[in-house]
Amino acid sequence: METKILKAVFFASFFLFVIFIFVNINWGEPFYFHPDERNIASSISQLNFPKNLNPHFFAYGSLPIYLAFVLGSIPQIASNGLNNLIVDFSTAIILTRLASALFALLLIFLIFKTTELLAGKREAFLAGSLASLSVAYIQFANFGTFEMWLSFFSLLIIYLLLLFVKSGKDNFIVYSSIAFGILCSLKLSFIGLIPIFILALLFGFKPKDKIAKKIFIFLLFILVSTMSYLVSSPFNLLDSQGFISSMNYEGSVALGTLPVFYTGTFFNTIPILYQYEKVLPFLINPLLTLISIPSLIYLSYLSITKRNKLLGLVVFSFLIIFVSQSALFVKWTRYAVPSLSFLYILIAIFIFKIKDIINGKIFNLIILFVLGVSFIYSISYAKTVKLSQDTRIEALNFSTKTIDKNSKILSEVYDLGIVPFNSYYPHITLFNFYDLDNVDTSKKALSEELNNSDYIIIPSQRIMQSRILDNSNFPNGNNFYKSLFADKLNYRKIYQTPCDIFCKITYMGDPVFNLEQTASVFDRPTVFIFENKKITNKNNK
Repeated sequence: METKILKAVFFASFFLFVIFIFVNINWGEPFYFHPDERNIASSISQLNFPKNLNPHFFAYGSLPIYLAFVLGSIPQIASNGLNNLIVDFSTAIILTRLASALFALLLIFLIFKTTELLAGKREAFLAGSLASLSVAYIQFANFGTFEMWLSFFSLLIIYLLLLFVKSGKDNFIVYSSIAFGILCSLKLSFIGLIPIFILALLFGFKPKDKIAKKIFIFLLFILVSTMSYLVSSPFNLLDSQGFISSMNYEGSVALGTLPVFYTGTFFNTIPILYQYEKVLPFLINPLLTLISIPSLIYLSYLSITKRNKLLGLVVFSFLIIFVSQSALFVKWTRYAVPSLSFLYILIAIFIFKIKDIINGKIFNLIILFVLGVSFIYSISYAKTVKLSQDTRIEALNFSTKTIDKNSKILSEVYDLGIVPFNSYYPHITLFNFYDLDNVDTSKKALSEELNNSDYIIIPSQRIMQSRILDNSNFPNGNNFYKSLFADKLNYRKIYQTPCDIFCKITYMGDPVFNLEQTASVFDRPTVFIFENKKITNKNNK
C-alpha cells in the first residue's frame, strides 16, 4: 500500500482518536464511579500548600498528583498568591483525565517515531493508525489513572535506548535514566526493566570503549535514575513507613498472598492464556490479538538470526513487561496496557514483512481488513461507552418510573454504581455478598434481607461474574446468583442494561461473562434490577 494512503489513514485515525478521548471527558459527573480515580483525586484534594505536601497515597507515584495540584492551583495563585492552596475533588478528577489524554496523544507520536526508527514510514503510519484505533487507549485516556503515563514513559525509555544503540551517544543514556527514574516512581515494579538497560549498554558500547568507561556509564545510570526517582516521588523516602506499608499491601494483593474481596475472579487462571482470552481481545481487538502471536514468534526469530539489535530490544521489552504483569495473581486489563505500544509496533512491522512473500493486491486487502476491523472496534467502543448515557444513570431513570420511592432496596456493598440511587431512594440496604462464603451468619442474614426487601439492584458484575463462573471457590455465592437469575428466590428480573450490536462487538458478545470484568465495570457496567414477586402479584391484582 502506498505510503501516501497510509499517511492519510493515520491522520484520519488520529483525528478520530482526538475526538473520542476529549468528548465526554467529564463522564460520570458528579458521581465519578472509578475507584482508582477517586483515590487519586482524594490524594490531590487533601494537599495544601504550604501546610501539607504528603500525598498519603503510595500505590502509584506522586508526580501526576503534584502536576494536577499545581495546575489546579493556578487560578488561586493568580488571585491570592501562594497561601493555602487547595484543589477540589472534581477539579482533580478532570485534571488527571486531561493528563491521561495528553499522554495518550504523546504516546501515539512516540509509537510512530519508534516504528520509523526500526523500520520506516510505512510501518510507522500503520502502527500509529492501529494505536489511534485502540480501544485500550481510548478508554484509559479518559481514566484519571496512570496507565497512559506508564505506557508513555516505558516506551520513551526504549526509544532513547534505541537511539543510544544506533548512535553510540552517551547523552541518550542520561535521558533514558531520567525517564526510568520517573517510571519507577510511578510504579516500582518497572524496576524490572533494568535488564533492558544492561542489554542496551552491551549493544551500544564500542569495541574500543574501556572497562572504566562502561562501569562509569552504568553507575551514571544508577545515580541519575535514583535522583529522578526521588525528585518525582520525594515522600517515598520522607514517609518511608507509609510507602513500605503500601508496597507490602499492593504486592501481597498482586501476588495473591493477601486474599481481598475484589480479586476472586482470578482463581485458577493460567497466566498469558488468560490475557489472550479475556484481556487482549478487548484492549486491542480479537484480530490483532491473533496476529500478535505470529508477529512475536517471527520477529523474535528474525532479531536473533539477523542479529537485529534494535528489533531485539523492542521484542525483549514487550516480553519483560507483558510476561511479568501476566504472571501476577491479579490480571486486570490495566496491567497489560503499558505493553501494548510495543505490540502495535511489532504487529505493524510483521504485517509489512508479509509483503515480501505475497501478492501486492492481497497484501493491500490484508491491511485494509486489519484497519477496517480496528476501526469497527474503536467505533463500537465509542458508541457503547463514550457516546451513550451512563448505564447506571440509565438504570436509575428506569427505576424512578417503575419503582416506588419508598420501596426497600437490597444492593451490593463496595460498588459505587448504587450511589445515584441514594438521592432518590431512602431505604437502600447494602449487603456484603462477598462474605457469603466466608462468614457463617451471612446466609441467614441474607435470607432475612431477601424477605424484607422489595427490589434487588446489582450495579455491576464485580461479584456475580466470579461467583457464577466459580462454584468450587464460591459455592454459596454461586448458588445465590444462579438461583436469583433462574427465578428461584421469589424475585423476577425486570431490568437489564440493554446490549446492542455495538456493545456485543465491544465485549465479545457478552459484557458480563466474556471478558475480564474491569473491561467494563468502571465505565459501562451491566445493571440488573429484580422485583420481589409479592410486589408483582400486588400490582397484577
